[in-house]
Amino acid sequence: MVYPFTLPTTSHLSLQSSLTSPTHPSLPQAASTARHALRVALKTHKQLPHGPQQDAHLPTVLTALTDYLPYLQALSAGLTDKPFETTSGTREMISVLPRADLTPEWRPTISSPAAATAPNRARARGHTLDFEIAFVLTTLGYVLSRLAHSGVTRTLYAASTPTAEQRTAAVQSATRSLLQASAVHTLLASRPPPPSTTPPPPPPDTNPTTQTALAALALSEATLLAVLKDDSYIAACIQARNPHDRDWMVRAPEIPKVRAHLFARLCLRAAEYADQAAAGLGSVGAHAKAKAGVDDRLVRYVRVLARVARARACRFFGVDAELAGRIGEGIAWLRAARGALGVQAGTSTASSKKDRAEKGGASGLDRLKQGWMERREERRLEKGAGGGGSREKGGGLGPGDYAGREEEGRVIEMLETKWVRMNDTINTQLIPPSTDLLNSLPSGRDIHSPPGAYKLPSLDDEQLAQMRAPPDDTGSISGASDEEEGDEGLEQTQVPTPGAYPERTDSAYY
Repeated sequence: MVYPFTLPTTSHLSLQSSLTSPTHPSLPQAASTARHALRVALKTHKQLPHGPQQDAHLPTVLTALTDYLPYLQALSAGLTDKPFETTSGTREMISVLPRADLTPEWRPTISSPAAATAPNRARARGHTLDFEIAFVLTTLGYVLSRLAHSGVTRTLYAASTPTAEQRTAAVQSATRSLLQASAVHTLLASRPPPPSTTPPPPPPDTNPTTQTALAALALSEATLLAVLKDDSYIAACIQARNPHDRDWMVRAPEIPKVRAHLFARLCLRAAEYADQAAAGLGSVGAHAKAKAGVDDRLVRYVRVLARVARARACRFFGVDAELAGRIGEGIAWLRAARGALGVQAGTSTASSKKDRAEKGGASGLDRLKQGWMERREERRLEKGAGGGGSREKGGGLGPGDYAGREEEGRVIEMLETKWVRMNDTINTQLIPPSTDLLNSLPSGRDIHSPPGAYKLPSLDDEQLAQMRAPPDDTGSISGASDEEEGDEGLEQTQVPTPGAYPERTDSAYY
């Protein structure tokens, strides 16, 4: 239920070759050293296999980002003649002068080229320090979202069913990361876009409209996580699909009573945030002569997220009606949820199964096809595709990345089958039209206050005092060009595993 963004990469850049500081001579070189560490971390992350290894490396990338940002803030303050405030509140003037053209290059990851060429997208080149700051902050927002995604999926889709305490801890940690990501995107949305002196125009990643949409997306995901924490129906659905779960031998999943009406209002607010994000992302590049919009996969995910949030709200309204003894109205809400989710009326309900059974041979084919699709999803989930952000052959999202659509559809089907059976045998209440219920949906309700703009980290007094020393030329970084080291090149040493065969470097075997 959290989008797993792909992290961008960047080329080598020597800041001391483009900037100089009369007051703090070591500042540009120290910034270059911190930038090199970030570049190595991003390259290493890109080379790791998708899944647990990349997730385990995310804290390293986050540390490199937070170490580099204070130097960028100091350089920006020096270029604009603004006082620089340290962590203790001390204000000091820093003078930074341009020496040569500053041309940072970053590879965008949410622009609109086809998915087949995504790894080979051309880098976007900027000409100011603001371009560098914009991409570093954008990368920070992506890392925070990836941390939230990995924390939730690795806990909910673990081999052993998590306890309520483990699920709560994972959701709360992911929520904090999403709120911080929303604050980062809010800061970028308030900053003017980096200027572009030469074509092509800046990529959609740094567009203020894109950043506003990403901030709304993070708020939508954080709101849905607040509901997911206490949603025992989703937990029971995931547990039933877990091939390694053995708790069903001891006890059935517990479905305690929930604050259904409150959860429904929260889901409606999440749907509103997702609609805002989808509208913003869809408008980026819509009026440009050359298509330079946001990747269709991200836009499709946000639209599906809005559907899931609205369907979940209808489902909770149905739970609230069923708890009050209005089971007919509850069934109508479930059918409204099915329509909001985009599930056709003849695929997943008890009544539709009964209708297909009356048609004879076609029902057997339908059951065979449905069973085959469910087994395929179970096998993919067992292999870990649900938590790793993997893509299907057609470019779609993996089971764990469908914004919760698969699980929500199963919960709606489970509840509708149960309630229809109860209504047919015990209550026999009339089922009102679901369209009338959709027209009476209330407004949403916030659970999280929209976070303010992210505050850039700063240097402390001791670090800033060290920048007054002359630079150490022996510690300068002379990175190889990207043409020499290749698109995935990294100047890193790999320690061989003891007792293992050495790696092949050419077509010969050792």
